[in-house]
This record gives sequence, C-alpha cells and structure tokens, in this order.
Amino acid sequence: MAGYVLKCRKCGREYGGDYRLFRCLCGGVLEVVLDLSGFRGLTHEGNLGVFRYSPLLPSISRQITLGEGLTPTLRLSSGGVEILFKLEYLNPTGSFKDRGSALSISKALELGVSEVLEDSSGNTGISIAAYAGRAGVKASVYVPSDIPLGKYLLIRAFGANVIKAGSRDDASRRVLDDLTESKYYIGHTWNPYFIEGTKTIAFEVYEFLGEVDYVILPVASGTLLLGLWKGFNELLSLGLINEVPKLIAVQACGYDSLSKYLSDVVRTECSESTSLADAIRLTNAPRLPYMAEAISRSGGRLVVINDHHIISAVKELFSLGFAVEPTSAAAYAAFKLIKGELSGKVLIPLTGSGLKYVGGYDSPLYKVFMGES
Repeated sequence: MAGYVLKCRKCGREYGGDYRLFRCLCGGVLEVVLDLSGFRGLTHEGNLGVFRYSPLLPSISRQITLGEGLTPTLRLSSGGVEILFKLEYLNPTGSFKDRGSALSISKALELGVSEVLEDSSGNTGISIAAYAGRAGVKASVYVPSDIPLGKYLLIRAFGANVIKAGSRDDASRRVLDDLTESKYYIGHTWNPYFIEGTKTIAFEVYEFLGEVDYVILPVASGTLLLGLWKGFNELLSLGLINEVPKLIAVQACGYDSLSKYLSDVVRTECSESTSLADAIRLTNAPRLPYMAEAISRSGGRLVVINDHHIISAVKELFSLGFAVEPTSAAAYAAFKLIKGELSGKVLIPLTGSGLKYVGGYDSPLYKVFMGES
C-alpha cells in the first residue's frame, strides 16, 4: 500500500492519515493524494477484494473485505458500438458501493471508531451496514422516508439503526445535525477513502479489458464518477494507459444538479421529477464542482433522463438477463439516446441490483412491470 496525505480541494491544506474529521477545517472536500514513487505493479495477489490493488491504495493497517470487486463484464454490440456491461450489482450487497465501504470501514477501524453515521438513498446504507457488521462497528444510517422497502429491510437486517428523515437531501442534513464527537461520520458524499475504493473499477477495466473510449454512469454524490476519474488518471500518470475515457454523467429529471455547471447537456423532456431512479435523487452533493470538472476535462457531457426512457431501459435490460435497479437502467437509457454520436468501446457499469425491489407494491420495479408508471 502507498503512503499518502489528505489534501483539501478548496484551500490546499494537507493532513496525515490520523485526521478524523470528514472535511477540511475550512469546510472543503478532502482527497487522498498517494505517493506513487515506489510503484512496482498494479496488484498484490495475496490480498482479497479491492485490496488486490493495494499498491495503488492508501496504506491502511486493517483490511475489512467481503470479497467485493472482480465483477464480470459482458459484451453487446449495438449499431457498431461495443457495449461493455460491468456487472457491479453482483458485489456482495448488490451494488458498486461495496468497494467504497471496504476502504472507508477499514479506515474507520484503524482510527479506533466504535460507531459510524451514514446518509444514503439505500445502497450505500446497506453496504456500510454490512461492512460495519463485519468489522464489529455500530452503524446508524439516515435515509429518505420513501426508501424502497427492500432496501430499508436490508439495512435493518445487517444490524444498523435506521433513521427516516424526509427527502434524500433532508437525510444528508439531519445526519450532520446529529453528529457528535464520539460518532464518526463516514458519509460517502464526503469520505475521501470511499472514492479510493470505487476507483478500483478503473483498475479492473485496465487489467481485464484494456482501454475504453467512454464510460456512461449514473451520478448523484459522484463517488463512482470521481473514483473512475481518479483511477484512470493514476493509470495515465504511471504510463499504463494512453488516455482517460470520456465520462458521460447521467442524472434524472428533477435532480440534474450538474446542469448549472455544464454547458454540454442532452436533456429528455422533463415534465416531472423521477419517481423511479431513487438512487440518484440528491441535489446538494459537496463535490459537484469537481464532478463537473472531471466531466469537462475528460471530454464528456451530461445526459438528463426521464422515467419514460428509464422504464424502456429497465425492461430491455431484464430481457437480456440483467436484474438491475432503475438507476442502473438510466445509464443504458442515456446510451440509447446518444449512441449515434459514440464509437469504439463504451463501458456501462450496472451499478445496483433490482432484486432489492422485489416484493413491495410501492416498489419502482412493480410500477414498471405492472404498467403503473
């Protein structure tokens, strides 16, 4: 594992690995800056999960893993474009968030934390609850009041305390109101170690697929987008790839928070806010300017998708055998909208499992397949 410092994106102040606050003293977002001068190879074959890539991860003494990562990729040709579906919904708790949870819970354990707080639409809460349970750490998760029942029950099943707090944005505010000195805020919207976990997707893409031309992905808090941006740029700095892929961010109607930062936006008709893409219903993410910077510098753009397009994409993906949640399908819907402008290899991470929605009459998938949306 590599030596590192935490650096503020706002003021440039640096902190050591023993820093316990979730943001800089100036209020800015922190990121991990690795010392890669001693880099000798991408993998450490004796390690499990995302720690397989420990040479490009911050040095952490405790490693909590549930075997996340190394997800399969399936290929599909469409109009001369090669789609690479990376099945991130096959991670241990059913989403890519397990990669970030492995790093952030491992760091919390190293810091001697006994209780963590998280705010989440569902997937991260499930993941943090599971990894905290594995580590023997107490977890409290703040969620929107209309969280899908399946996600709510899974967070509870993994042993976390669940607090319903209005909208998704309300949950992110409420968790900070309840924060005390004895409770460690592990929230993925701020946590720099979470992004260190999600960047391992870029390493797997390089190791097993080589270079890709585009990545199309759903965006809310930006942990996936910024993880990919960071991972591909680290590979570029090491001379392992020639170019960072163009990042196509996908947001849903009513929650297109990136629109005010970007000029290159493709937008479907938005007559109402999404009721389906629950995993990306967030508007106050602290890293929004840095997401926009990554998209622009990569040569990417923003696509805003409505529920009509999401429904069509969900049905098509299920017909292909992919049991995904509507938020994952939003990325495929965006691909279908702009595919005439694309060429080469297009990576689409299928980020979350649709199996978390099965069984509830208020489930987004019930509405899709029973024709109520």
